[in-house]
Amino acid sequence: MAGAPKYLAVYRRLKQMVDVCADGEKLPPVKELCETYQVSLATLLSALDLLGKDGMIRREPKRGIYCTKGGASARKLRITLLLPGEQEPLFVAVITTCHRFCKARGVELKVESFELDPRSELAELEAVLHDDECCGLLYMPLYPLFDTPEALEMLRRIHRVKPVVQFDRQLGDGETSFIGYDCYHDCRAAVEYLIECGHRSIGLIRASNDSEAAPSSRLAGYFDALKANGLAYDPRYTIVYDVFKPDLANDVVEILSSSGCPSAYFAVNSVYVPRFMRKVLFVNKSVPRDFSLICYDLPDTLTNFSQEITYVSEPTREVVAAATEQLLREIARRPEAPRQQLLRGHFVYGESCRELRAV
Repeated sequence: MAGAPKYLAVYRRLKQMVDVCADGEKLPPVKELCETYQVSLATLLSALDLLGKDGMIRREPKRGIYCTKGGASARKLRITLLLPGEQEPLFVAVITTCHRFCKARGVELKVESFELDPRSELAELEAVLHDDECCGLLYMPLYPLFDTPEALEMLRRIHRVKPVVQFDRQLGDGETSFIGYDCYHDCRAAVEYLIECGHRSIGLIRASNDSEAAPSSRLAGYFDALKANGLAYDPRYTIVYDVFKPDLANDVVEILSSSGCPSAYFAVNSVYVPRFMRKVLFVNKSVPRDFSLICYDLPDTLTNFSQEITYVSEPTREVVAAATEQLLREIARRPEAPRQQLLRGHFVYGESCRELRAV
């Protein structure tokens, strides 16, 4: 609020810190707190006095300041999880993991979602900005294709008043802490596995919002694996699915029926695997007899297959847990610089890849 005493803003920040501290945990020294919040000693002491009256801290001369739980006005810390949907397998995994993590730490979680529309995303970001009960934001933005200057500016405004940690995908470039996936190395490893199996012609299954001209990290891993092993990329056999309507694709039947079709395929997203498998059956072929198949992404979309698919699992739950932990850490004490971390997935070996005999 304009014109409010500065110590009240410091009080609110300190209260957020205390909310995530254990009972009896020692807070940073007064001098360090003054430097962290860029305030004078008098302002800080006024804020500490309020916390003391609330029963949230105790100050021991020559020893320090300690957190005390159970004060009369103590409340549960609340964070907001904002993401572009709630029903798809990825979002279900995100929400479930975040709920479990917060519950184990006594943190209240508010889940908000927005439509696949920049205007909807911007409106939800603005709501977070004005939510005084929200102590921090866990944020999964829309696809980078839809980044807008307005959303980025709103993100900056939020980050000036409360911690923000982005995960999965990132709006801006290092504006906030970010925990994501090491898609490049995971996808490169997947393609190199097919090469180790003897495949010299490896096709690509990708989304329509990705391209060879400006490849995502997933595509870059695919291309670099081919290049490093002296293999050529043939765009004639690339299968492209519409990112918004996955049932729509280019001439899949014609591609799979052609005489020069690759012996193996790499799918950048597991959501396209069921559709690919149906087309393979339609042309009277099978996996892995006619095509070896490997994919990258969340394994939940592969659970209904009688055949086990070989894939590199996207570490969604690990990323969400790490992002939530980072947010709580930043609520307790804002870092000097945003943290950027990428986590590797792991191989799950199924029945969809076969080794080619050397001729």
